[in-house]
Amino acid sequence: MVLYNLGGYMEKLTEKLVQALNHDLEKEMAAIVRYLHHSFIVFGPNRGPLVQMFRSQATESMTHAIQLGEKITALGGHPTVKVDQVFEPGFQTVEDMLSEDLRAEKIQLELYCDQLKEFGDSNLPMKLMLEQIIVAEQTHVDEMEKYLRPSNKDLIVLGGKARKG
Repeated sequence: MVLYNLGGYMEKLTEKLVQALNHDLEKEMAAIVRYLHHSFIVFGPNRGPLVQMFRSQATESMTHAIQLGEKITALGGHPTVKVDQVFEPGFQTVEDMLSEDLRAEKIQLELYCDQLKEFGDSNLPMKLMLEQIIVAEQTHVDEMEKYLRPSNKDLIVLGGKARKG
């Protein structure tokens, strides 16, 4: 990648991008901890599939963390070892865990979307990486919302009969 020195503009832009990516890295590291913690404390008849889902989410967060760390070093930055604070409420129901995860995913999705707007036009590889992560984060949000939906009775049925009551 060729950078032209326009009065320090590219250096400032790169530094700002590295700071933003390090912030994302802190959040992804926290997501790993949060999802693993939830996988340890979930109980009940649906424990197996929920443990698998939480650990899968932790693995995906680790994949994002690796992408971010590699991009930070490619830009000449130093990846942070900080982990964003993880809320520890004590007792949680499955719904509490999923709601907490949904809130965190929405926050992270918004951050990635803001960064895409800020950095996407000036750096095509960065734009593509952020778009891929945004798709994954939006999928997480959609899945968490489905987990939290009490039933499927309000689904729109096309060409079939809608359930009443």
